[in-house]
Amino acid sequence: MSIPNIHKDGSTLNIKMQGGFNLWIKNMILNHINKKTNLLKIDLTECKIIDSEGIIFLHQWQQEGKELHLINPPEVFFELLEILELDNSWQPNVINTD
Repeated sequence: MSIPNIHKDGSTLNIKMQGGFNLWIKNMILNHINKKTNLLKIDLTECKIIDSEGIIFLHQWQQEGKELHLINPPEVFFELLEILELDNSWQPNVINTD
């Protein structure tokens, strides 16, 4: 499992995924979040695997009224939204740079 590149910029937490997004990565991100953090910018360009823990974490973050920008999510992200029946109720802010 590759460690993501995480850095803070004011109230924004910038994350560049290097491999997969699972419970271990979610917990790593949570360790960087503080009360001032209100935007997660997550570059998923290099992300090959994302599991339900990652999807649920992102969904809950946005449901709490916090901002979320997902850059180049992998196709499996959208497949999991369908499996978890979130595809019709949750429209995350997706930025495609390809």
